[in-house]
Amino acid sequence: MSGISLKSKNFIEGMRLFEDERKIDPEFVIETLKEAIAKTYQKHIDAPAAQIRVDMDGKELHVYHQLEVVDDESDNFDETLDILFSEAKELNPDIKIGDTLEREVDFNEIGRTSINVAKQMLKQRIKEYEKQRVYDEYKGKESELINGIIKTVEDKFVLVDIKTTIGILLRSEQIPGEIYREGQTIRTIIKEVSKNSKGSQVVLSRADAMFVRRLFEKEVPEIQQGAVEIKAIAREAGERTKMAVYSRMEDVDPIGACIGPRGTRVQAVISEVKGEKIDVFEWNDDIGELVKNALSPAEVKACFYSSSLIDPDMTDEDIEKYQRHNNMPLVVVVDDDKLSIAIGKKGKNAKLAVKLTNRKIDIKTKSDIEALGIDIEREVANFKVDQARIIKEKEMKKFLELQEEAMKRKAEFDEELAQNDTGMIEEVFDEMETAPEEITIVELKEAEEQQLTEENVVEEEAVEEEAVVEEEKEEETVETVEETAAVEEVKKENKRKTLVPKTDYVSKFENFADASKKEEKVEFKKRRRNKDDEDRRLRAKDLEKKEYDEDVKPIYSDEELEEIRRHEEELEEDSWINDEIDFDEYDDYYDEDKR
Repeated sequence: MSGISLKSKNFIEGMRLFEDERKIDPEFVIETLKEAIAKTYQKHIDAPAAQIRVDMDGKELHVYHQLEVVDDESDNFDETLDILFSEAKELNPDIKIGDTLEREVDFNEIGRTSINVAKQMLKQRIKEYEKQRVYDEYKGKESELINGIIKTVEDKFVLVDIKTTIGILLRSEQIPGEIYREGQTIRTIIKEVSKNSKGSQVVLSRADAMFVRRLFEKEVPEIQQGAVEIKAIAREAGERTKMAVYSRMEDVDPIGACIGPRGTRVQAVISEVKGEKIDVFEWNDDIGELVKNALSPAEVKACFYSSSLIDPDMTDEDIEKYQRHNNMPLVVVVDDDKLSIAIGKKGKNAKLAVKLTNRKIDIKTKSDIEALGIDIEREVANFKVDQARIIKEKEMKKFLELQEEAMKRKAEFDEELAQNDTGMIEEVFDEMETAPEEITIVELKEAEEQQLTEENVVEEEAVEEEAVVEEEKEEETVETVEETAAVEEVKKENKRKTLVPKTDYVSKFENFADASKKEEKVEFKKRRRNKDDEDRRLRAKDLEKKEYDEDVKPIYSDEELEEIRRHEEELEEDSWINDEIDFDEYDDYYDEDKR
């Protein structure tokens, strides 16, 4: 009996469409088709409890009706569930009572009505699969920036193709005054992903404050790298956006990084939101300073906590609740002529400040506060003291969190180290404590021979060193006291060098762990005559000469003067000038008139 062919052109084309266009796993389609055929046949024979097995061998689809073999005399025989033993014996001689016999079903017996039921069941299962797939794919992408193509433009919504599904951009999520056209490429964020009976719905947005945040994160590299952080942001779509930024690095200006060179970065964001005004200012942990920045361009004179005197509706219970959560309502004082600027057009400026700081803000003029008899300076001083306390508590809390995180990481590291430890080091230490290493006689003998060899080398070098010193003594004529002391110091140093170096014993564990330091071999070199020695010898010869003052004439005795005179006469007699020479004949040569 032949089954349903799986090689038909329509079946292969349908499977390709499921996989490529609708992103459905073919295995899921096959399993769903098997289940639909089994349900269809059960309905055809009007036996919901019947066991049906659908088999696909890659080429054809076969349907088998599974029947239980019962005794011929059984009283509970049901032809849709059971088969008599005698009939089963004819089909399979080896079968026994209680076994299961499969009978292949001719698919042509199933009517068109049952086929339509299988078709509807298959559609329903595929629709549920697509709904779950879309929900799983986009649920984790909420608040992310995404590009799409507008498919349909309606009065209350715009349908946008975002590749694998169709997202909806409601009117409330559109920028006021913006015009959309079919086929236009649009950039939005995924605001919400929901699932209902009709399927999964992806809600898009261009009016949310997160849209501006994502645009700045895309345009500013410092935000992507984590050097600059957007601490808070508030937005009135089409009107104004206020954004507080903070720098984690001292040498990075957060405001300048967001504005960019010549304002290129902020202008790119403004162009995307169709000319919406964007205020960028620096974040401050002091809520008073933050409120002053948030109410810009208004100039705030003072900021302090509100009280029942200013807000009659505030009770003591409300004050206690606010203090417990550190979110007391604030009072902002401005000049009488600056109240409209602080509130803004249609109250937008004050509303954005409330959104950004997440505090209730009451804007009052200076005259209103004075009329209530409130001392502004005292209230501001108390406010600053409390803010210093809150900031200190936050810093301490952050420090404790970091400390706890560090301890947790250390515990995880120790645990991982303990799991990876093989116990080898502990075994070595135990071996060292229980069985100390023994030194063999051979090792001792080798150490002694090495020591004797080193002693002989040291003695020979010492003799050569002494010979060099003696030779230098013979060359030097006179040495000063300082020179002699220097020579003695050299001798002492040489004697110290002749000491036999200590040979430390190296255990096997030290060799194994490579923890012992290598001994440096001391080499004795012959002392060579250098420039300093030559200078010292010349200096000693100079000291040999007697120093005297040339301006002081010596005093001689009569005998010494007689000896000097006689010596000069002898020199004069021996001189060649005393020879007979006629000097007159040379007078003409030296005559000045003839020169």
